[in-house]
Amino acid sequence: MNALRTPSVLAALLLLSPGCTTSRPPVQAESPAARAAAPALVPAQVALRDFVDAHFEEHFRRSPMSATSAGVHTYDGELRGFRPEERASQLAYLKERLAALPKAVDRAALPPGDRADYDILENHFRARILDLETVRSWERNPNAYLGFASNAVYQLINRDFAPLEERMRSAVKRMAVVPEVFAAAPANLQNPPKLWTEIALEQAKGTRALYAQTLPQAFAPVQDAALQEAFKKEQASCLEAIDGYIRFLKDDLLARSNGDFAIGEDTYRKKLQYEEGVTESIDSLLAWGRAEMKRTQEQFREVAGRIAPGKAPMDVYRELGKDHPAGAELVPTTTATLEDIRQFLIDHRIITVPSEVRAKVAETPVFSRALSFASMSTPGPFETKATEAYYYVTPPDPAWSAEQSEQHMSFYNRYALPLVSIHEAYPGHYVQFLWTNRIQSKVRRLLGSGSFSEGWGLYTEQMMLDEGYGGTGPQADRLRLNQLALYLQRLARYVAGLSLHTRGMTYDQAVSLFEKEAYMTRINAEREARRGTSDPTYLVYALGKKMLMELREDAKVKWGRDFSLQRFHDAVVSHGYPPVPIVRQLLLGEDTAPSASR
Repeated sequence: MNALRTPSVLAALLLLSPGCTTSRPPVQAESPAARAAAPALVPAQVALRDFVDAHFEEHFRRSPMSATSAGVHTYDGELRGFRPEERASQLAYLKERLAALPKAVDRAALPPGDRADYDILENHFRARILDLETVRSWERNPNAYLGFASNAVYQLINRDFAPLEERMRSAVKRMAVVPEVFAAAPANLQNPPKLWTEIALEQAKGTRALYAQTLPQAFAPVQDAALQEAFKKEQASCLEAIDGYIRFLKDDLLARSNGDFAIGEDTYRKKLQYEEGVTESIDSLLAWGRAEMKRTQEQFREVAGRIAPGKAPMDVYRELGKDHPAGAELVPTTTATLEDIRQFLIDHRIITVPSEVRAKVAETPVFSRALSFASMSTPGPFETKATEAYYYVTPPDPAWSAEQSEQHMSFYNRYALPLVSIHEAYPGHYVQFLWTNRIQSKVRRLLGSGSFSEGWGLYTEQMMLDEGYGGTGPQADRLRLNQLALYLQRLARYVAGLSLHTRGMTYDQAVSLFEKEAYMTRINAEREARRGTSDPTYLVYALGKKMLMELREDAKVKWGRDFSLQRFHDAVVSHGYPPVPIVRQLLLGEDTAPSASR
């Protein structure tokens, strides 16, 4: 749901920026005084933390965009990571760090928490090496350059972390480098899949609009005439470069785009192992996904039958979309919904909410409404000004017709909005963010996994209804039908991601899967299938939920009478969002394995 974490931008950062992460920002290095006041560390712990501090200091230098998103603003006016020599240097650096880690740190001498940090960091190096050396999106995906150029300036207007004039100066400096990004692309790109070049041609319109309309709109209040002139000069150069890139895509690259999008089973298994800690076979993962989809479809039909006997299940589901607030009431309605959900967490002892500070509900900024229906925008610990966390919801465009506005607001119907808010805020990503900020481990504050982050959001949607949120009777059934529909979409992503990249599934077959098995409209099915061709592990939503549900059942067995839902949830999120198997080790012990019945 959070479109600010778009796959194209993440892919661009991962594959063009040196060592960029898909995680929360880090904390500052511990001061000597803080270390002195803390419990004594064994030598291996000291060695690990010194290694971590040195790595992330270098990481920010190499990746200015990563630094900016973390709240480290030393490099806001710089842009690098896309040049061939920088990419080669980054690959050599990652390999050197991977080889140096076991020499610098005695893993066997570390206590469990630090051993988890060691394993996370080691697999992080392996994952980034795999991306650069084997997946090679910088060579295969023309959209990566558009995402890189877009995020370079978008992150400077997305949060008010500094005076607007200061951020505009940084943007102008980065914009001076952007034409080099597009100049480098033609030499790098080799035989991409035709679909990806077509997608890039579509996405280029958004990148061009960002530079042509969104940036000048965002910086309009700046009164410095010389700065405005400098901006216009760099804007013209960027637009010329973007237009040149569009011509290259259309007139040159498209005709010779005959590559395969599939990364192959061996690479896929390595990605799952390094990024998510999952070593289960592809066949086993697919068998679970298909069985779970069938079970969820049966439940969907059963619930729809209770709501409106005799009607087609999807007609029942679509009918619910008509019951929504007016566009002008979206923010106050969402705010009230959040308070209701938050109080339910407290009253029913679902999870500890570690702060009285609320996520502020606000309209999505105009310049990012094309990207997002609903999203969480959270600050990093380095931020000193833009410290608010915003839960953004997107109102209908005043220029839209009544029909367009109605279709848009159906997303916020009274049975879907609570689920979106559960996923994004309470007890989903916002509560997860609050807990992550309490963690002392820099590694676990900085490095995370998609299966834990998005798996947790998806897990909370079902868990809250299972615990009685929404009451009973028809109201509960309507909420449940929406929850099951959202779960089916994530299950279709799970099956499609695995099948597209390891089992020869075609794009058209993936579209059919979303239409027939997840009951999606053709246009949405096409969007999901396109994403799956270039975001192979977008199975993380359902995969993470699966692992969290399994972990909860095993915790019940091990903890016995001492188990409570609140204890389990607090324990799970207290470790940040590392791969779920790491959380399993920390909660249940190093040698704990999943139940034998699975």
